[in-house]
Amino acid sequence: MPDDTTLTEPSTMSPDHARAHRRLTEQLERSMQQLVGLESVLTDMNHGHDTIQEDRDSTRLVVDSIREDVRRFKSALARLETGTYGRCVTCGSMIAPERLEAIPSADHCTRCA
Repeated sequence: MPDDTTLTEPSTMSPDHARAHRRLTEQLERSMQQLVGLESVLTDMNHGHDTIQEDRDSTRLVVDSIREDVRRFKSALARLETGTYGRCVTCGSMIAPERLEAIPSADHCTRCA
């Protein structure tokens, strides 16, 4: 599955943003690989007559969760590209560096989260 939304690391990024870019890109790639694998498993489960609905539902929840992770990673990478990474999308204040270190895809400050 080609991913044309993976952004290249601009040379004008601060060291902190460049590190965040690398981490987000790595997390995005891992999540995309997981998603492809689990979507295949879910397809097999949906066609299998010996799979109980609870297993299908559980797998579907995991797939949905990974899809949300992919969306968040892509959104954070886009914010890096536009120069808005590290700012809360609600109030515009800076997100604490410790929060971004723990959650590189964070898009809200702790007050707005």
